[in-house]
Amino acid sequence: MKGQKAVLRHGMVVLALVSTGLPTVASACACGCGIFDVGLPGLPVSGSSNQVSLQYSYMNQDTNHQFTNNVSSDLNPDKQIQTDFYSLYGQHMFNREWGIMAMVPVWHRSFTTDVNGSPGITDASQAVTPNLQNQTVNALSDIRVEGMYTGFSPDMSSGLTFGLKLPTGAYNETLMDRDTAPGTGTTDVLLGGYHEGHINTDYVWFTQGTWRHALNSMNGYRPGDSVNFTAGITDNAWEKTTKIMPMLQVNAQYRTHDEGGGDAANGNMNSGYKTLYLAPGILANLDNHWQMNASIYLPIYRVSNGDQLVAPELFSAGITYLF
Repeated sequence: MKGQKAVLRHGMVVLALVSTGLPTVASACACGCGIFDVGLPGLPVSGSSNQVSLQYSYMNQDTNHQFTNNVSSDLNPDKQIQTDFYSLYGQHMFNREWGIMAMVPVWHRSFTTDVNGSPGITDASQAVTPNLQNQTVNALSDIRVEGMYTGFSPDMSSGLTFGLKLPTGAYNETLMDRDTAPGTGTTDVLLGGYHEGHINTDYVWFTQGTWRHALNSMNGYRPGDSVNFTAGITDNAWEKTTKIMPMLQVNAQYRTHDEGGGDAANGNMNSGYKTLYLAPGILANLDNHWQMNASIYLPIYRVSNGDQLVAPELFSAGITYLF
């Protein structure tokens, strides 16, 4: 029971931020932006526990990727998308069956693009001179609000999540296209579920998934549907002596093509992806109320439609107060 309680209380596993998995800017953002979406940010806390957490994540998309390979950056007018994600997360359990959770993300994003460039075509072949421009934004992204039901079993090891991504983020930035802006401008439905179990008294495993679907379009733009799935295991034996639990997660993402936006002229060919990440990390129980976590996400399989900027790795760390 102690091991189960520990895993159910680490509702912050490592998946923290980002909006609902932004699409790509004619070529840019899709591969990786949704990695922190599952669970807001992790496996829900069970029982009557409540939590407040702050999660920081970092992603530097500076490599042009096409299908399964890194290719020349000359084929992608977008050169770099560097983002710091800050997410304030809260969860409240009304009883042993029903709860609510919300995530408020704020982005610091620096975006560099060649305004004379075209996806899949070099400047030299078009006889144009590169014109690199940069825009930096500090803005609220799209807020998520979800309910959860955990009444399927007495130990609350399974649950359903359901809610909305709200159009609170800015989507009309001057240089950024719709798929790199902090918000999509759309209201999206979120449906998911989770389950956790024990291998023995020391190891706890969990799975969790979320499906996102835009209910509308905004100014002709509609983000593609996405499915995020994660599976992980924690070693609770270490916690007895060190208060640190090693974690290992596998995170899979699938996203369909967008509709509209700056990539519409190319038939939205440069949007949509499939990714698989391996994420080793740690969770530290500082005392009965405070926890810290840290993880690195390493891509082990990645397929991008068209030319898209990807990050060689992603980082996430945070602190949680349980009460």
